[in-house]
Amino acid sequence: MSISIDDISLANDLVFSEVMRRPENVKPFLEAVLEKKVAEITYIEKQQDIKDGFELHGVRLDVALADADETRYDIEMQTGHAYDLERRIRFYQSSIDRRALEPAESYRQLRESYIIFICTDDYYGRGLALYERKSVIEGAEDLTYKDGSHAYILNAAFTVQNMNEPALEFLRYVNARYRRLAIDISGSDYLTQIDRAVEDIKSDKGKVERLMTLAAKIEDVRFYTRKEALEEGRAEGRAEGRAEGRAEGERSAMVGLIKRLLEKQKTLEEISDICGLDLDEVKKIAEGE
Repeated sequence: MSISIDDISLANDLVFSEVMRRPENVKPFLEAVLEKKVAEITYIEKQQDIKDGFELHGVRLDVALADADETRYDIEMQTGHAYDLERRIRFYQSSIDRRALEPAESYRQLRESYIIFICTDDYYGRGLALYERKSVIEGAEDLTYKDGSHAYILNAAFTVQNMNEPALEFLRYVNARYRRLAIDISGSDYLTQIDRAVEDIKSDKGKVERLMTLAAKIEDVRFYTRKEALEEGRAEGRAEGRAEGRAEGERSAMVGLIKRLLEKQKTLEEISDICGLDLDEVKKIAEGE
C-alpha cells in the first residue's frame, strides 16, 4: 500500500495540524467561521493526546488552541465518511472541559469552547455548508440552553451557502484540493498563504517521507489485518470441509480480530475501518450478540 504525493493536501489531518498550528493561519479561519473577532492566540498544540488513564479511551485532537480570553478551540479535519460525530464531539468537549478549571474555580468560570469539524463529505446530507448545534428547552423553544459549549460541522461539499464568503472560500479550497479539482485562489491572500504552507511541506523531502510513511503504515494496518482475518477464516473453513464451515470460520476469525483490537483500546469506528465492516455489525460483535 502506498500514498502518492498528489494525495497530500490540507485535507490530510497531519498536514492540517502542521499548517493550522500557526496563528496567522488559524486565526483568520476561526474569525470567518465564527463571524467575530478572536483574541490573540496564546496556545496551540497539534495532534494533542488527552487521556485520563491507561485503561480509558482517549482522544487525539488535530489542533487544540486557546486565545487571550481563555476560550478553547478544537479544530478537526475529517476525510471520507464520518461515524458518530455527535458523540465524538460530546467526548471531545468533555475532555477539554475537564482541563479548563483550576481546583478552586467555580463552574461559572468554565470557559467558552468550540469544537469544529471540517468534513470533506456531507455528514447530514442536507447540503448545508454549516451545521451548527443549538440547544433549546423543549416546550419553551425561545429559551436558549447556554452552557458555553459550541459545535460546528462544516461541509466542504456544500450546495447551500449558509456561511459568509470567506468561510465558503475556505471550504471550496479544501474540497478542490481534496478532489483534485481546478480552483483559482489568486484573489485570496489568505488561501494563497494556506496553499503556500501546504506546498512548503510537500517540498520538504524529510517531512514528506515521514508523512507518506505514516499514512502508508495506517493503510497497511487496515489492509493486512483485514486480509489476515479473512485468510484465517478461509483456512478454518477449509478444515471443516464445508461452505458452512468456511463461513463460520471467517466470522470466528473476524470476531477474534475485533476482540483483540478492543483489547488494544481501538475505537469501534477504527475497528470498522480496519475490518471493513459496518459500524452496526462491529457493535453487535463487541456486545457479544
